[in-house]
Amino acid sequence: MEKKLKTLTALLLCILCIFSACGKGEVRLPPQESKKPEESRAANGTNGSAKESNTSTEMKGEISISCLLEQEFLTAAAKQFMDNYPDVTVTINAYKKTLEPGSVEDYQTYLNTKIMTGKAEDIFFISFLPVTKYSEMGVFEDLSKYILMTPEMNDENYFMNVLQAAKEESGETYIIPYMARFNVLGFSDTLLKNQTEIENKLKALKSAEFSECMSQSRHLVDSTDKKNAFLIQMNEVSYATYLIKDSLSQFIDVKNKKANIDTTAYIDLLKSIKELSDGNYFGSGIDFYNMEYYFAATMDFDVQAAFYSLDEKAGIAYCMPLSERQGNIAISANACLAVNSASAHKDLAWEFIKYLLSEEVQSLPSIHGLAVNRQGFEAAVERYYSYYSDSKKGNGKVDKAAYGQLLKNWMEQINDCDTMDSAIWSLIEEENGKFFSDMQTAEDTAKRLQMKINQYFNEE
Repeated sequence: MEKKLKTLTALLLCILCIFSACGKGEVRLPPQESKKPEESRAANGTNGSAKESNTSTEMKGEISISCLLEQEFLTAAAKQFMDNYPDVTVTINAYKKTLEPGSVEDYQTYLNTKIMTGKAEDIFFISFLPVTKYSEMGVFEDLSKYILMTPEMNDENYFMNVLQAAKEESGETYIIPYMARFNVLGFSDTLLKNQTEIENKLKALKSAEFSECMSQSRHLVDSTDKKNAFLIQMNEVSYATYLIKDSLSQFIDVKNKKANIDTTAYIDLLKSIKELSDGNYFGSGIDFYNMEYYFAATMDFDVQAAFYSLDEKAGIAYCMPLSERQGNIAISANACLAVNSASAHKDLAWEFIKYLLSEEVQSLPSIHGLAVNRQGFEAAVERYYSYYSDSKKGNGKVDKAAYGQLLKNWMEQINDCDTMDSAIWSLIEEENGKFFSDMQTAEDTAKRLQMKINQYFNEE
């Protein structure tokens, strides 16, 4: 039986790994003593190393970095970069030590003030920043020309599809990921037994469209005689968010800055979820420690999902990356970087970004995710395979080569980046939460969201 395949502890561990941080304010790392030439020199090109640049950029000066929370790898990379280039100073300005309620909004206000006064840093870590708004305002530099002038950035050294996942249709690249994070859906091996028709449908898929997969999951719940079988380990608000993402263009026209939410389609979507909730498909109030339970579908993060999908005793089958209705598979923009278009040190900033994307940095254990550098990716595969194997997270034997190949296949499918402003999702989840708590009708929810999102767009 499937019991506690993945606990909330695992999810919290992932979150803590992503948001390991330093104190508020400025973390200034002084230049280090120069290493001997033979220690500093490294080959460029075949391994994606950035210690020696093919550009004529003078490795001298100061650059600054703005981030909501500083990750450990950033501090390590800054120190190493200054070890390699003693005439460069890197300053990291981390806004908060830990993520707290209101931190995102406060950081955005703080950064907006610095941008408007011309005092913003040279490099931005994107976490929860309004990417579309900043790009249209001209805050972010177009990095496409830098990528073209960097010969080591090629398919041999990098997952170029991931590096350019946020590329605009017109060719501009305003943000660039330093790692890939994406959601994966899997299905209950137990509930799939004797469900040949559903299995055949899942076998034909390479990615999981949320609405279609949830339709199949409901069939699995309805077809079983097992008690305590539920749709997915997710509450109604989160479920609604994924359904909206599935057909985002139907409800929000980002390009033309217009909400299309006060519609029958959106109202029906909310009501359909409420019916599922009333039918106990979400299993509210489950006692996870004292009750056996079955989820028809499981949402997980990439590296863990791949391991469980290959563990025959884990009870999860047909894992695949989550996609939207058109089949696009998106990474999170929260693991991306941008260069301030007003920076006086753009070339030096790009040199540091290249270093963050190099094998030296991308192979660090403090990169908590799948690196976009192929050698860094291999290091991540080794690291995560050892973690799940040694900590006995799995119950069966998993082949390391198969684990790496599965993650590679998923990485090569990525072709998009989720850049929707977090403020819009906050508005949606706040109003939808009121509906699912019986504080307002579906009709009122749609009207309020229509007004609030259009107001947000008009404030830009």
